[in-house]
Amino acid sequence: SMIFITKSLIYMYATTKFIKISPFISGRSSITHTNGKISNNFVRIRTIMSESQNKNQINDLQIRISNVENEVQRLKSLPQIYKEDLNKKINELLILKNQFEKSSTKSFDSAISNKSDKKKKNNAKNFDKKQEVNAVESSIIITSREKDYSQWYLDVISAADLVDSSPVKGCMVIRPWGMAIWDELRNDLDARIKDKDVENAYFPLFIPKSFLSKEAEHVEGFAKECAIVTHHRLTKDPNGPGLIPDPDALLEEPLIVRPTSETMIWYMFSKWIDSHRDLPMKINQWANVVRWELRTRPFLRSAEFLWQEGHTAHA
Repeated sequence: SMIFITKSLIYMYATTKFIKISPFISGRSSITHTNGKISNNFVRIRTIMSESQNKNQINDLQIRISNVENEVQRLKSLPQIYKEDLNKKINELLILKNQFEKSSTKSFDSAISNKSDKKKKNNAKNFDKKQEVNAVESSIIITSREKDYSQWYLDVISAADLVDSSPVKGCMVIRPWGMAIWDELRNDLDARIKDKDVENAYFPLFIPKSFLSKEAEHVEGFAKECAIVTHHRLTKDPNGPGLIPDPDALLEEPLIVRPTSETMIWYMFSKWIDSHRDLPMKINQWANVVRWELRTRPFLRSAEFLWQEGHTAHA
């Protein structure tokens, strides 16, 4: 015959009456006797629950044993008047350890010993890593600031892996740590610039030589540092291996690799500004520039470096 029970009682009934559950309408379950055989699903569920309960019980015992042990140590340090309390705690500790051994099939001391061994191995690994770090750090020598400020600056940059040298003389490779510092500075300054209603733009890397020639006074300070592009193509060297500028690719006008974009920007301003109605015009550019420095210093001055330049026109 069919027996109906609510869902909350299904598991209890199944484990005591050896039943088999099947779907039923209206949110209930229909159950039928199975001649003393329980389904594999219930066996699996009961096994998992039993293992989980046993594990929780063992963990709880370990915590209780540790707490009682701490209390025993505390009572041992007190005067003899607390001896009776000490004996009670020792008996409690022995009972708990006995319960632990029955539940885990091994002694509490051996279980703790295994954990201790693992902890020692982890500590040994961590110690080895620290030794490696210390060995690396000890090989880095940073000059005292008071002794040589310039060398101290170079030593700090090198030790922090901010930049590295490149195969191009006078140019540096900005490594991730160094680039992160630049990004923070740029983002902060860019937000301040935009607060003043300044807009970002970008102008060409190459500037016609004639642009700089018109501004002789302007370029006098870095004219000797300009890099010049004279050809737009390379070709094989007919006299041997390698490449040479193609004589047929000579530019009509040499191009200067941007030492600053001022002449280019003001040329564009002359096209964009027709009257006072176009003012004010406030433009900012984040870019790289090239100035062939003879004496370079990372971040302070190199043949190529990142920078910002702002130009405005007002009525």
